[in-house]
Amino acid sequence: MTQDVTYHRRPLNRQLIVAAARRVADSDGLAELTLRRVAGELGTGQASLYRHIADRAELLGLLAEDLATSFPMPGRPDEPGEPGEPGESAEAGRNGWAGDAVVGQWEAMYAYLAAHPWGARVIAEGSRVADGAHSVAGHNLALLRAAGLDDDDAVRAYRALWHLLLGHLLDQTAHPATPGSPGDFSWALRRLVAGIVRATDAPAEVDS
Repeated sequence: MTQDVTYHRRPLNRQLIVAAARRVADSDGLAELTLRRVAGELGTGQASLYRHIADRAELLGLLAEDLATSFPMPGRPDEPGEPGEPGESAEAGRNGWAGDAVVGQWEAMYAYLAAHPWGARVIAEGSRVADGAHSVAGHNLALLRAAGLDDDDAVRAYRALWHLLLGHLLDQTAHPATPGSPGDFSWALRRLVAGIVRATDAPAEVDS
């Protein structure tokens, strides 16, 4: 006896579109990320995507948002604390070198973005900060404050660490024949964090 089986395609939505875009970007890079290619990945026509997104620029914004919400935050407690309250990794930093928790956080962020080479470019070229980035920003600022920085210095240090991370990853993308290594990034990261932590006891030199 033959049994009839009917296959139902999952209704298209933004979440599926972003997931398909991420697969394309991971496998072939941003240059190949077109609406036509994403539609093909989903087994549908390009016109059907326009019911959910306006254009490629909006798709890149959604991709950046998806990336930001998945940033690792080592040592963050499962139970949310008060805004700006450091997690377990900050406590570990206080028990050892004050910068250990900060270094561990940025090494985890490096590994995450290195696994998605297109991510650094999307972040660097973005016209606004993704809403999902506020959580990882708050976590990082808490770690920096736990290492002894005041609020203003924590913000400056956070920006400097982003510049180091994005610069390293973008340089790797621009020069694939002579890529740097995670060891190069860790070397620079530890020295930057060490300088930042030591500078908390030094006279301020920058007024703006």
